[in-house]
Amino acid sequence: MKQLWFKRRGWVYIPVHPLGFAVTILAIIFMVPVVLAVDRNTHSITDELYQIFIYATCTAFWWKWVADKTS
Repeated sequence: MKQLWFKRRGWVYIPVHPLGFAVTILAIIFMVPVVLAVDRNTHSITDELYQIFIYATCTAFWWKWVADKTS
């Protein structure tokens, strides 16, 4: 029997298993120091968004991939 980690609701994946919550929390924990480091070294909001974009899209891609495969 396949264990569901996420449940799909339209375009959104909702964690329904402890491993789904763990993957979501790990993605958030990874992004917090990235945002803080980028925020510390930028001079404008545009610079910050450009630098965060790469990390945020890669993290979101892998999170969505896991959510899609386990839903």
